[in-house]
Amino acid sequence: MDSLMSPLLWELLLISITFSIFLMALVQKMKKSKLFHTKWQIWFMNLVLSFVVGIPFTKMFYGKSLNESLWVSLFGFIGAPSLYEALKKQNLIAYKPNSSGIEELPKDTITLPLENEIPRKKGEEKNDTGV
Repeated sequence: MDSLMSPLLWELLLISITFSIFLMALVQKMKKSKLFHTKWQIWFMNLVLSFVVGIPFTKMFYGKSLNESLWVSLFGFIGAPSLYEALKKQNLIAYKPNSSGIEELPKDTITLPLENEIPRKKGEEKNDTGV
């Protein structure tokens, strides 16, 4: 196995995993803007961000050369969407659309309008159940 994975490649892959997590979060934040709504725009944004952010990230935090930083950026570009899809398939990432304006509650939750609240008498305290 050592002949397949050189120590440098192993190190760059570990750095790129860390960077992919950061890149995935950054891309998801950028997707909320109205500028990126088609798949090719998101793909292009991911490509640009992986190199624009990946090179300084690798150079600053790990002190790697430009060539090594380019490889980490490429691995991050490939790995971030794959990581996002894997987490999405395992339901570890819950998508909540911002356009609805309504916070989604669990299915077993009942909501009542505020005008239906029963006024409390003076001196009455809430118990552990919130009633």
